[in-house]
Amino acid sequence: MLKGLKTSIRPIEEEDLDAMHQWYNDQEVNLWSSGAWPLNTMLNKDQIAVKFLDGSPDTYRYVILDQNNLLIGTIGFKEINIPCRTATLFIVLGNKAYWGKGYGTDSLITFARYLFTQWNFHRISLDTWDGNIRAIKAYEKAGFKIEGRQREARFVLGNYHDAILMGLLQNEFLALYGILSEAER
Repeated sequence: MLKGLKTSIRPIEEEDLDAMHQWYNDQEVNLWSSGAWPLNTMLNKDQIAVKFLDGSPDTYRYVILDQNNLLIGTIGFKEINIPCRTATLFIVLGNKAYWGKGYGTDSLITFARYLFTQWNFHRISLDTWDGNIRAIKAYEKAGFKIEGRQREARFVLGNYHDAILMGLLQNEFLALYGILSEAER
């Protein structure tokens, strides 16, 4: 299990699926995680199980826990490019009571440390839509920089929005946060 200051990250287990089923069928969670309501929703429990337990062999998914080991979200990476040592990160805080309180940022820092020091990635990237200001600020607090914009690449609630592309390099992250987390020191 990975430990941050406010969060822990561990592999997904079968007992996590009920909460995940609720989150991935919640309009507000999906709106802010991907801007894709209702396209990413309306999944039954079997579809959630396939997506998160079986999944794609090149997608790695984990759960985020608070200090009391309460399940609050998911995090993972995909699109691994071994020669370039890169991957694409994704995160969803499904428990809305934890929004805007630093749990997303803490889990991003904890997970980025793992990807940079254990997987030895050189670069990790992520993206969101331009209306998701809270996520952009959390990503920037974790060290990500805006690298680009895809014009009108997202269709959110009947309107086109730009996709915001962000990246973080290993040397930038280690300069900000070092190899060991505060929890490990």
